[in-house]
Amino acid sequence: MGKNVGVWLDKEKAYVISVNGGKHRIEKVESNVESRVRYQGETKSYSRIGGAFFNPSKKKTKREKHQLNHYLTDLSVKLSDAENILIFGPADVKKELRKVLIKRKDKPAIRLEPAEQMTENQMVARVKEHFE
Repeated sequence: MGKNVGVWLDKEKAYVISVNGGKHRIEKVESNVESRVRYQGETKSYSRIGGAFFNPSKKKTKREKHQLNHYLTDLSVKLSDAENILIFGPADVKKELRKVLIKRKDKPAIRLEPAEQMTENQMVARVKEHFE
């Protein structure tokens, strides 16, 4: 992977775009973060198991957070030799990725930018434009 890398991401997927001269490479990373898990027979925001009330949304939130951390760690590994990173996309997950990346010893230069849904060609154009 090159030294200049752009990452378009949301909670479902990320596109890691490395640019080197006129060339580029795209790698798609799936997050596996479940957006909504429904437990069998779930109707209310809590369930009753024996005499105890149980809130399935807490369990779901914890699992979602764990899955998100796994996704961000995966991305961080793929960006391990990037010196300059542009992170863009529609969701707040950009800030979470940045938190993971700034813990690295080599402190890459990171820039965050908001962006809507884009085609792969638009993503590549944005990254190339940013690093020219």
